Amino acid sequence: MLDPVLSFHDVRKAYNAGLYGARERTVALDGVTGAVAEGEIVGIAGAPGSGKSTLLRVASAMLRPDSGAVRWRGGAECPPRFAAFVPSHAALHASLTVRESLRFAGVQRALRGARRIVAEDAWPARLGLAHCLDMRVGALPLADRRAVALTAAMQGGPALLALDGPLDGLDPAARRDLRRVLHVVAASGVAVLLGAADLGVLAGVAHRAALLRGGRLVAWVDPRAAAPRNALELAVGAPRAAAALLRRYVEASCRRDGAVRVPLADRSAEEVLALCRAEGISVLRSRVVTEPPGRWTVPPAHG
Repeated sequence: MLDPVLSFHDVRKAYNAGLYGARERTVALDGVTGAVAEGEIVGIAGAPGSGKSTLLRVASAMLRPDSGAVRWRGGAECPPRFAAFVPSHAALHASLTVRESLRFAGVQRALRGARRIVAEDAWPARLGLAHCLDMRVGALPLADRRAVALTAAMQGGPALLALDGPLDGLDPAARRDLRRVLHVVAASGVAVLLGAADLGVLAGVAHRAALLRGGRLVAWVDPRAAAPRNALELAVGAPRAAAALLRRYVEASCRRDGAVRVPLADRSAEEVLALCRAEGISVLRSRVVTEPPGRWTVPPAHG
Protein backbone atom coordinates (compact mmCIF):
# COMPACT_ATOMS: atom_id res chain seq x y z
CA MET A 1 0.00 0.00 0.00
CA LEU A 2 1.52 3.33 -1.10
CA ASP A 3 1.56 6.31 1.26
CA PRO A 4 -1.15 5.19 3.73
CA VAL A 5 -2.97 7.83 5.76
CA LEU A 6 -2.48 5.66 8.85
CA SER A 7 -0.21 2.69 9.50
CA PHE A 8 0.44 0.79 12.71
CA HIS A 9 2.89 -2.02 13.36
CA ASP A 10 3.01 -4.45 16.30
CA VAL A 11 0.91 -2.10 18.47
CA ARG A 12 0.47 -3.22 22.08
CA LYS A 13 -1.62 -1.66 24.83
CA ALA A 14 -2.52 -2.89 28.33
CA TYR A 15 -4.49 -1.42 31.22
CA ASN A 16 -3.29 -1.83 34.77
CA ALA A 17 -5.29 -3.59 37.47
CA GLY A 18 -7.92 -1.43 39.13
CA LEU A 19 -9.11 0.32 35.97
CA TYR A 20 -12.89 -0.12 35.61
CA GLY A 21 -12.75 -2.48 38.59
CA ALA A 22 -10.44 -5.01 36.91
CA ARG A 23 -8.49 -7.17 39.38
CA GLU A 24 -5.75 -8.07 36.94
CA ARG A 25 -3.77 -6.31 34.26
CA THR A 26 -5.78 -6.38 31.02
CA VAL A 27 -4.15 -6.72 27.60
CA ALA A 28 -6.23 -4.72 25.11
CA LEU A 29 -3.96 -4.91 22.04
CA ASP A 30 -1.39 -7.65 21.54
CA GLY A 31 0.75 -6.90 18.49
CA VAL A 32 -1.73 -5.46 15.94
CA THR A 33 -0.51 -4.44 12.47
CA GLY A 34 -2.39 -2.75 9.63
CA ALA A 35 -2.88 0.35 7.48
CA VAL A 36 -5.62 2.55 5.99
CA ALA A 37 -5.32 4.36 2.66
CA GLU A 38 -6.93 7.57 1.45
CA GLY A 39 -10.60 7.03 0.60
CA GLU A 40 -10.60 3.51 2.05
CA ILE A 41 -13.07 2.14 4.58
CA VAL A 42 -11.48 -0.49 6.82
CA GLY A 43 -13.67 -2.35 9.28
CA ILE A 44 -12.50 -3.45 12.72
CA ALA A 45 -14.79 -6.26 13.89
CA GLY A 46 -14.78 -7.93 17.28
CA ALA A 47 -16.84 -8.76 20.32
CA PRO A 48 -16.86 -6.41 23.35
CA GLY A 49 -13.45 -6.61 24.99
CA SER A 50 -11.66 -7.62 21.80
CA GLY A 51 -9.68 -4.37 21.69
CA LYS A 52 -11.35 -2.59 18.76
CA SER A 53 -12.28 0.55 20.73
CA THR A 54 -8.72 0.80 22.06
CA LEU A 55 -7.34 0.43 18.51
CA LEU A 56 -9.64 3.20 17.24
CA ARG A 57 -8.48 5.51 20.03
CA VAL A 58 -4.82 4.74 19.32
CA ALA A 59 -5.43 5.40 15.61
CA SER A 60 -6.97 8.80 16.38
CA ALA A 61 -4.12 9.70 18.78
CA MET A 62 -6.38 9.71 21.85
CA LEU A 63 -4.31 6.93 23.42
CA ARG A 64 -0.60 6.19 23.22
CA PRO A 65 0.37 2.55 22.74
CA ASP A 66 2.72 0.90 25.20
CA SER A 67 4.88 -0.27 22.30
CA GLY A 68 4.83 -0.51 18.54
CA ALA A 69 4.86 2.12 15.81
CA VAL A 70 1.96 4.32 14.68
CA ARG A 71 2.44 6.62 11.68
CA TRP A 72 0.14 9.36 10.40
CA ARG A 73 1.17 10.15 6.80
CA GLY A 74 4.54 8.67 7.71
CA GLY A 75 5.05 10.90 10.75
CA ALA A 76 5.39 9.69 14.32
CA GLU A 77 3.17 12.50 15.69
CA CYS A 78 -0.45 13.05 14.70
CA PRO A 79 -0.87 16.59 13.29
CA PRO A 80 -3.59 18.84 14.76
CA ARG A 81 -7.10 18.10 13.39
CA PHE A 82 -5.65 15.22 11.35
CA ALA A 83 -7.84 12.56 13.00
CA ALA A 84 -11.36 12.61 14.44
CA PHE A 85 -12.91 9.98 16.71
CA VAL A 86 -16.66 9.36 17.13
CA PRO A 87 -17.51 7.01 20.04
CA SER A 88 -20.42 4.58 19.99
CA HIS A 89 -22.47 6.86 22.24
CA ALA A 90 -21.42 10.33 21.14
CA ALA A 91 -22.55 13.03 23.54
CA LEU A 92 -25.03 15.32 21.76
CA HIS A 93 -27.18 18.02 23.33
CA ALA A 94 -30.73 16.77 22.77
CA SER A 95 -32.24 20.23 23.29
CA LEU A 96 -30.17 21.85 20.52
CA THR A 97 -31.14 21.85 16.87
CA VAL A 98 -28.90 20.09 14.37
CA ARG A 99 -27.70 23.48 13.11
CA GLU A 100 -26.83 24.59 16.65
CA SER A 101 -25.04 21.31 17.36
CA LEU A 102 -22.87 21.68 14.27
CA ARG A 103 -22.18 25.32 15.10
CA PHE A 104 -21.13 24.27 18.60
CA ALA A 105 -18.79 21.67 17.08
CA GLY A 106 -17.27 24.36 14.89
CA VAL A 107 -16.66 26.59 17.92
CA GLN A 108 -14.95 23.69 19.71
CA ARG A 109 -12.64 23.24 16.73
CA ALA A 110 -11.93 27.00 16.63
CA LEU A 111 -13.35 27.39 13.12
CA ARG A 112 -13.87 31.00 12.12
CA GLY A 113 -15.10 33.09 9.23
CA ALA A 114 -15.69 31.53 5.83
CA ARG A 115 -14.24 28.18 6.90
CA ARG A 116 -16.87 27.84 9.65
CA ILE A 117 -19.71 28.82 7.32
CA VAL A 118 -18.59 26.34 4.65
CA ALA A 119 -18.25 23.56 7.24
CA GLU A 120 -21.72 24.27 8.66
CA ASP A 121 -23.40 24.26 5.24
CA ALA A 122 -21.41 21.90 3.03
CA TRP A 123 -21.26 18.70 5.07
CA PRO A 124 -24.95 18.63 6.11
CA ALA A 125 -25.90 19.01 2.44
CA ARG A 126 -23.49 16.30 1.30
CA LEU A 127 -24.52 13.86 4.04
CA GLY A 128 -28.28 14.30 3.68
CA LEU A 129 -29.00 16.35 6.80
CA ALA A 130 -30.16 19.58 5.14
CA HIS A 131 -33.82 18.69 5.72
CA CYS A 132 -33.43 18.41 9.51
CA LEU A 133 -31.11 21.34 10.34
CA ASP A 134 -33.83 23.06 12.37
CA MET A 135 -35.02 19.91 14.16
CA ARG A 136 -33.93 19.17 17.72
CA VAL A 137 -31.35 16.43 18.01
CA GLY A 138 -33.41 14.62 20.64
CA ALA A 139 -36.31 14.24 18.19
CA LEU A 140 -34.22 12.48 15.53
CA PRO A 141 -34.08 8.70 15.04
CA LEU A 142 -30.90 6.91 16.14
CA ALA A 143 -29.35 6.71 12.66
CA ASP A 144 -29.80 10.46 12.09
CA ARG A 145 -28.29 11.26 15.50
CA ARG A 146 -25.26 9.20 14.58
CA ALA A 147 -25.08 11.02 11.25
CA VAL A 148 -25.11 14.34 13.14
CA ALA A 149 -22.21 13.19 15.32
CA LEU A 150 -20.31 12.10 12.20
CA THR A 151 -21.02 15.44 10.49
CA ALA A 152 -19.81 17.32 13.55
CA ALA A 153 -16.57 15.32 13.45
CA MET A 154 -16.09 16.29 9.79
CA GLN A 155 -16.28 20.01 10.61
CA GLY A 156 -12.53 20.20 11.15
CA GLY A 157 -11.72 18.50 7.84
CA PRO A 158 -9.91 15.43 9.20
CA ALA A 159 -7.88 13.10 6.97
CA LEU A 160 -8.76 10.12 9.18
CA LEU A 161 -12.15 9.35 10.72
CA ALA A 162 -12.46 6.62 13.38
CA LEU A 163 -16.00 5.53 14.28
CA ASP A 164 -16.89 3.06 17.02
CA GLY A 165 -20.00 1.01 16.22
CA PRO A 166 -22.07 3.49 14.13
CA LEU A 167 -23.92 0.66 12.32
CA ASP A 168 -24.58 -1.49 15.39
CA GLY A 169 -28.21 -1.76 16.54
CA LEU A 170 -29.78 -0.24 13.41
CA ASP A 171 -32.56 -1.71 11.28
CA PRO A 172 -31.69 -2.55 7.64
CA ALA A 173 -33.16 0.67 6.20
CA ALA A 174 -31.33 2.92 8.70
CA ARG A 175 -28.13 0.95 8.19
CA ARG A 176 -28.42 1.45 4.43
CA ASP A 177 -28.79 5.22 4.86
CA LEU A 178 -25.76 5.45 7.15
CA ARG A 179 -23.71 3.32 4.75
CA ARG A 180 -24.44 5.90 2.05
CA VAL A 181 -23.15 8.62 4.38
CA LEU A 182 -19.94 6.68 5.00
CA HIS A 183 -19.41 6.16 1.27
CA VAL A 184 -19.77 9.91 0.69
CA VAL A 185 -17.16 10.60 3.39
CA ALA A 186 -14.73 8.08 1.89
CA ALA A 187 -15.31 9.43 -1.64
CA SER A 188 -14.06 12.83 -0.40
CA GLY A 189 -10.66 11.22 0.27
CA VAL A 190 -11.02 10.63 4.01
CA ALA A 191 -9.64 7.36 5.39
CA VAL A 192 -12.27 5.64 7.56
CA LEU A 193 -11.75 3.14 10.38
CA LEU A 194 -15.09 1.56 11.23
CA GLY A 195 -15.61 -0.49 14.40
CA ALA A 196 -18.38 -3.09 14.56
CA ALA A 197 -19.40 -5.83 16.96
CA ASP A 198 -20.80 -7.94 14.10
CA LEU A 199 -18.82 -8.63 10.95
CA GLY A 200 -22.07 -8.88 8.97
CA VAL A 201 -22.89 -5.16 9.26
CA LEU A 202 -19.65 -4.30 7.44
CA ALA A 203 -20.79 -5.99 4.23
CA GLY A 204 -21.64 -3.36 1.65
CA VAL A 205 -19.59 -0.60 3.27
CA ALA A 206 -16.07 -1.78 4.23
CA HIS A 207 -13.53 -2.52 1.53
CA ARG A 208 -11.81 -4.96 3.90
CA ALA A 209 -12.05 -5.81 7.56
CA ALA A 210 -9.80 -6.97 10.39
CA LEU A 211 -11.15 -9.49 12.88
CA LEU A 212 -9.93 -8.92 16.45
CA ARG A 213 -10.07 -11.51 19.18
CA GLY A 214 -8.52 -11.01 22.60
CA GLY A 215 -6.48 -8.05 21.39
CA ARG A 216 -4.97 -9.97 18.48
CA LEU A 217 -5.69 -9.56 14.78
CA VAL A 218 -6.58 -13.10 13.75
CA ALA A 219 -7.59 -12.51 10.12
CA TRP A 220 -8.15 -10.00 7.34
CA VAL A 221 -11.59 -10.66 5.92
CA ASP A 222 -13.55 -9.75 2.82
CA PRO A 223 -16.81 -8.56 4.45
CA ARG A 224 -18.84 -9.52 1.38
CA ALA A 225 -17.72 -13.16 1.61
CA ALA A 226 -17.38 -13.53 5.38
CA ALA A 227 -20.88 -12.43 6.36
CA PRO A 228 -23.85 -14.80 6.23
CA ARG A 229 -26.16 -13.88 3.37
CA ASN A 230 -29.91 -13.83 3.89
CA ALA A 231 -32.42 -14.09 1.07
CA LEU A 232 -36.20 -14.13 0.82
CA GLU A 233 -37.71 -16.99 -1.17
CA LEU A 234 -41.21 -16.39 -2.52
CA ALA A 235 -43.74 -18.85 -3.88
CA VAL A 236 -45.87 -16.98 -6.43
CA GLY A 237 -48.22 -17.90 -9.26
CA ALA A 238 -46.11 -16.47 -12.12
CA PRO A 239 -42.50 -16.53 -10.89
CA ARG A 240 -40.78 -15.25 -14.05
CA ALA A 241 -43.12 -12.29 -14.38
CA ALA A 242 -42.83 -11.54 -10.64
CA ALA A 243 -39.03 -11.62 -10.78
CA ALA A 244 -39.06 -9.25 -13.75
CA LEU A 245 -41.26 -6.78 -11.85
CA LEU A 246 -39.13 -6.95 -8.70
CA ARG A 247 -35.89 -6.42 -10.65
CA ARG A 248 -36.92 -2.80 -11.16
CA TYR A 249 -36.28 -2.28 -7.42
CA VAL A 250 -34.09 -5.13 -6.13
CA GLU A 251 -31.94 -8.00 -7.34
CA ALA A 252 -34.32 -10.90 -7.99
CA SER A 253 -33.98 -14.25 -9.71
CA CYS A 254 -36.22 -17.17 -10.59
CA ARG A 255 -34.95 -20.53 -9.35
CA ARG A 256 -35.36 -23.80 -11.20
CA ASP A 257 -37.94 -24.96 -8.67
CA GLY A 258 -40.09 -21.89 -9.47
CA ALA A 259 -39.27 -19.88 -6.33
CA VAL A 260 -38.36 -16.20 -6.64
CA ARG A 261 -35.20 -15.37 -4.66
CA VAL A 262 -34.46 -11.84 -3.42
CA PRO A 263 -31.18 -11.17 -1.49
CA LEU A 264 -31.71 -9.20 1.72
CA ALA A 265 -28.49 -7.19 1.63
CA ASP A 266 -30.03 -3.73 2.01
CA ARG A 267 -33.74 -4.45 2.43
CA SER A 268 -35.72 -6.29 5.04
CA ALA A 269 -38.15 -9.10 4.22
CA GLU A 270 -41.02 -6.77 5.15
CA GLU A 271 -39.86 -4.20 2.59
CA VAL A 272 -39.70 -6.83 -0.17
CA LEU A 273 -43.19 -8.10 0.68
CA ALA A 274 -44.44 -4.50 0.59
CA LEU A 275 -42.96 -4.16 -2.92
CA CYS A 276 -44.82 -7.31 -3.92
CA ARG A 277 -48.11 -5.87 -2.68
CA ALA A 278 -47.44 -2.57 -4.47
CA GLU A 279 -46.80 -4.42 -7.75
CA GLY A 280 -49.84 -6.68 -7.33
CA ILE A 281 -47.77 -9.85 -6.89
CA SER A 282 -49.73 -12.47 -4.98
CA VAL A 283 -47.37 -14.24 -2.55
CA LEU A 284 -48.50 -17.74 -1.60
CA ARG A 285 -45.66 -18.51 0.79
CA SER A 286 -42.43 -16.83 1.87
CA ARG A 287 -39.42 -17.78 3.93
CA VAL A 288 -36.03 -16.29 4.82
CA VAL A 289 -33.06 -18.55 4.07
CA THR A 290 -29.47 -18.03 5.26
CA GLU A 291 -26.45 -19.03 3.22
CA PRO A 292 -23.24 -19.90 5.10
CA PRO A 293 -20.44 -17.32 5.08
CA GLY A 294 -17.55 -17.58 2.67
CA ARG A 295 -13.93 -18.32 3.47
CA TRP A 296 -11.37 -16.06 5.11
CA THR A 297 -9.37 -14.03 2.63
CA VAL A 298 -6.37 -14.59 4.93
CA PRO A 299 -6.30 -17.72 7.15
CA PRO A 300 -6.56 -17.02 10.89
CA ALA A 301 -3.21 -16.80 12.65
CA HIS A 302 -2.18 -19.73 14.81
CA GLY A 303 -2.64 -19.27 18.53
